Amino acid sequence: MRRITRYMNPKVVAVTGGIGSGQSTVCKRLYELGCRIIDLDKKAKQIIQKDASLQRDLKRVFGNKIFSRDGKLNRQLLAHLAFSEESKTMELNKLVHPRMVADVVEEMESARFSEKYPLIVIDAALIFEISIEQMFDAVIVVYASKDNRIKRVRERDNLKQTEILARIRRQIPLEDKRDWADYVVDNNGTIEDLTRQTDQIFNKLVSDIKTARRIRV
Repeated sequence: MRRITRYMNPKVVAVTGGIGSGQSTVCKRLYELGCRIIDLDKKAKQIIQKDASLQRDLKRVFGNKIFSRDGKLNRQLLAHLAFSEESKTMELNKLVHPRMVADVVEEMESARFSEKYPLIVIDAALIFEISIEQMFDAVIVVYASKDNRIKRVRERDNLKQTEILARIRRQIPLEDKRDWADYVVDNNGTIEDLTRQTDQIFNKLVSDIKTARRIRV
């Protein structure tokens, strides 16, 4: 026999920030704490790969070359083209995000009704940009200085500084997001600092969630 903990009506929380701020690291820690993580970047990729009409629209805006001959999306090329002009960024968001949000809502509700998770967490950089912050019980913003963000992205993605700055400019300033947040994780220190802050926020968020224990044979 083993005991199963059921979480009654768990909160749905967004973790956001900006490129290189460290939101995925926070989400990794929340996953370790038992949360359900829904990655909007991966979700967008899945939707593009399976939605033929969306693929046609993307080719119309960005050209056929964003897909290989076997139909796989060249994400780096799409990102480069989308962030080169503000109008292109807006066009990409307009095409992808409505389809993605509908899919995410369905997955959120499925996770909530399963009663398996203390929190359902949405990992997404563009929560405020696409105006979906009202969907969540709380928004966590992961903050880091611009210098730290540029350094991390350069090391991770091998991008030029001009490309990184172009992507930063296409997002709402992180200082504004920090002001709008329900909770802030400051990611200018060590991984231990980030983990400690994440654990504290997790404990606050789950403190009022009702649980039930059931015995499974």
